[in-house]
Amino acid sequence: MKGQVFLAMLLLAGACTRGTRPRGWKPVSDARFEATTAMAKVPAGVSADWLEGKLPPEVFQGTPRRGGTLVVRIPDSPPSLDTITDSDLITTWILDRKVYQSLGELDGSKAPDYPLEPMLASSWEISPDGRTFTFHIRHGVQWQDGVPFTGQDVVATIRKILDPHVRAMHLRPYFDDLEDIHTLPGDDYTVVAHYKKPYFLAFRALATQDIYPKHILDRSGGMLHAPIHRAPVGTGPFEFESWDVENKRITFVRNEGYWGRKAYLDRIVYQVVEDSTVAFQMLAKGDFDLYLGVTSDQWAHDMPRIPALVQGYNRMRFFGNEYSFIGWNNKTPFFSDRRVRLAMTYAMDRAGILRVFLDDTERMTTCHFYYKSSACDRTLKPRPYDLDEAAKLLTDAGWVDHDGDGIRDKNGVPAHFTFLSLTDSSFFARVTAYLQQQLERIGVRMDIKKVQWALYLQMLRDHQFDACGLSWGDSDVQDDPTQIWASSEAKAGSNFISYSNPEVDELLEEAKTTLDASKRNALYRQFGRILYRDEPYTFLYNPPSLDVVKKDVRGIRPQIPWYDLEDVWIAKTPVTARK
Repeated sequence: MKGQVFLAMLLLAGACTRGTRPRGWKPVSDARFEATTAMAKVPAGVSADWLEGKLPPEVFQGTPRRGGTLVVRIPDSPPSLDTITDSDLITTWILDRKVYQSLGELDGSKAPDYPLEPMLASSWEISPDGRTFTFHIRHGVQWQDGVPFTGQDVVATIRKILDPHVRAMHLRPYFDDLEDIHTLPGDDYTVVAHYKKPYFLAFRALATQDIYPKHILDRSGGMLHAPIHRAPVGTGPFEFESWDVENKRITFVRNEGYWGRKAYLDRIVYQVVEDSTVAFQMLAKGDFDLYLGVTSDQWAHDMPRIPALVQGYNRMRFFGNEYSFIGWNNKTPFFSDRRVRLAMTYAMDRAGILRVFLDDTERMTTCHFYYKSSACDRTLKPRPYDLDEAAKLLTDAGWVDHDGDGIRDKNGVPAHFTFLSLTDSSFFARVTAYLQQQLERIGVRMDIKKVQWALYLQMLRDHQFDACGLSWGDSDVQDDPTQIWASSEAKAGSNFISYSNPEVDELLEEAKTTLDASKRNALYRQFGRILYRDEPYTFLYNPPSLDVVKKDVRGIRPQIPWYDLEDVWIAKTPVTARK
């Protein structure tokens, strides 16, 4: 699957860094939080829409003009510029629709369903049984190195993903039942794909997969060491110019040979600034045109106090398909018992964490799916904070303090585990410190191990952890949860916590072949009720994107597949000084 739609759930490194400092948090005897500081006094003339993060009408008015550079702050360096081998969110942001394109694209103007519209395919047909798809490839498209684009590129891309020597585990499950994909004899502009059995995402998976150039794939081996891994060659409106590793800048320029309407911007510069405090100071000086990843306290408390930001920038708050969670390794002796996992959830005041650490910018959730989807069972409410219930569950599971040392034990083994956290995750740093204190009160000892992102990922893949905190996200409103939750995905997929339930496996398989959306979502609601019972994760929140953009940047629109920068232009008269 391509990053635009099916990264099969993106691993969000940046999403775990929301918030920068506690505001009045202090555990008290009744385990409640003290109230946070009140919202900063808003300067006169600031609108309610600005505070809420709604764009004003003038952003979509005026006559577009060509020219200018858009400087975009991103919070982390992407591991590569290759969506086949990396499912990183920032890689997806940078490449999808801008450099790499797909046969179809999500229509971002038609939320919340986001239907598909033709892109590199001019049209398509789907067989009545939902197993055969015929794509008519658009003529006159060229790769950015001048080679003509044909259906052979589509076939080569899918076969590269299916190559077991290629690190494409996040994409491969969506093509497991693909029986064959080929062009017609003597016709390189018609691609036919046939599935062994119906799969509700088969068409969407094919239609939204980033397509790569065959003439480059043929000499790229396993991809990781090929030039295209860091220097993409696509068909989109922007083409790669440079990656300045030392200065952490990745630059793309307008593709003058683009087959469609040419972009308005001359250049896009992605500037990596990891430290949120440093980045925010640069924002206040006007260094960025589009700033990704405002922290919740910067959004709620700092921005309204800075006139230059109020006057010079618009704010954008948008809920996509993403959720944060704490995952319990179900294979460890401690977390193999659902009562222990439930106890961990009852020991967390998630409503208080939301209020104090996240300034109520996020939504509590109990669901794997897009929050507006009928796949979510809305009767499943977040479990309340209840230390007494947490203690009772641990006792019922046989974890009792037999030796009087303050730590529960069972069969001579202490109730002691390690929480794996990202080094630069300020949000989870505070959450784990809070949870550590809460668990001490009920006789459980928790250590915290902080590691960098690369090692974090490796430890997840190797299942070398007891508990972890991160987020899943998807740049489409439809997704197949198999990769996250199926027992078969524990070895090489994204089921890092080794959750295994035969009933869930059966439901997921049945849902995959159910083409009727209402029937499929009924199965997913049943699946959600089982997760709610088993508590393999402690579901936390649906985090929004909290981004800001200069007021002279026009045509920008938040949407599930991120911003379509092809439509962005810069007004002639800047509101603030532009570098």
